[in-house]
Amino acid sequence: MTDAGSVSAHRARVVAGVEPLAPVSVPLAAALGRRLATEVVATLSVPPFDHAAMDGFAVRAADVASLPVSLPVAGVVAAGDPVAVLEAGTAIRIMTGAPVPPGADLVVPFEWTSGHDPVEVLKSADSGRHIRFEGEDVRAGEVALAAGSLLGAAQIGLLVSVGVAMVEVRPRPRLGVISTGAELVEGHVPDSNTATLLAAGRELGADVEAFGPAPDDVPRFLEVLRAAAERCDVVVTTGGISAGDHDVVKAALRDDPAFWFGPVAMKPGRPQGCGSVVTSDGRRVPVVTLPGTPIAAYAAFLLFVREVLAVLEGDPAGAVMRRARLGAPVEARDRTVVLPGVYDENDHVVPLPGHAGHSQRLLAQAEVLLVVPPVRQALETGTDIEVLVL
Repeated sequence: MTDAGSVSAHRARVVAGVEPLAPVSVPLAAALGRRLATEVVATLSVPPFDHAAMDGFAVRAADVASLPVSLPVAGVVAAGDPVAVLEAGTAIRIMTGAPVPPGADLVVPFEWTSGHDPVEVLKSADSGRHIRFEGEDVRAGEVALAAGSLLGAAQIGLLVSVGVAMVEVRPRPRLGVISTGAELVEGHVPDSNTATLLAAGRELGADVEAFGPAPDDVPRFLEVLRAAAERCDVVVTTGGISAGDHDVVKAALRDDPAFWFGPVAMKPGRPQGCGSVVTSDGRRVPVVTLPGTPIAAYAAFLLFVREVLAVLEGDPAGAVMRRARLGAPVEARDRTVVLPGVYDENDHVVPLPGHAGHSQRLLAQAEVLLVVPPVRQALETGTDIEVLVL
């Protein structure tokens, strides 16, 4: 095996030249699940003012340094109320979230006091206790979220708190899927690959569209490919890349210098290919050509196409595989082997029994795909390997 035919080499080949999509500005309501294209600077501090961390009495720490002490209650302040200056030798009843009165530097919890006016303070603390100070989480002018951050519920909440209403994000990549084969066109075999890869694309946050099945006819296939490229940011084909007489994808593109076809040392999924198509508006759209068997197509999608989607979204680290420990030995092979597997009771991964290369039933039962590297001897139980989580 040469490095040119390794899984890692093909992953690098597939993403070569792929650039992140141009950012767009969207309101926060439309930003969930998107990735920030630029850092976000806070325009408001969090918290926006000093406030009580719990119900109690706002006091001057110096007034309660010696206990017990009794203080007259000069007022009550709740969240949203205006506040007056706390005079020395007095206390103000305060509720959680209420602004701390000027002059106060300590909130004594309600349960540390007698609870009535005048209030007897039974336990004290140092200055600053039970107060959340302005900007202690984020200060105005600081970076609230870095570029590349994925916007989930917590991130959206933070952006609202720091006064941000619009953000620059990467748009959802548009993924086109083209299946090939006369058996699909004529309806003799259900087109499961298209359904699987469209669903996989949606799971990864892409907008997806099917453009097949395409016939085993070079001019018509090229028409479909060009139409998909015009509408999409990345196009995936399945089938038609081996050495047969009806392998339309390879026949249509093998003489195009923008494309590469060849064996990759993996099982299933040895035949692979990739390249790009230039659209009428000058965009260079990456095209990834996958084999046609279900597990091979799905595994290759997760290994290679997910890399492209991650780069388009400005997240080249997003396609990193997870690691897990083997719960059973796996035999050695001279190539990378992808096996459907599940977690055992010890949270280790074990391959499912059966013929993995073409079994959709095993694929549907799997929780992970074990990515077993080329090794000279069997991998023993407990060995650390890479897995693709399904």
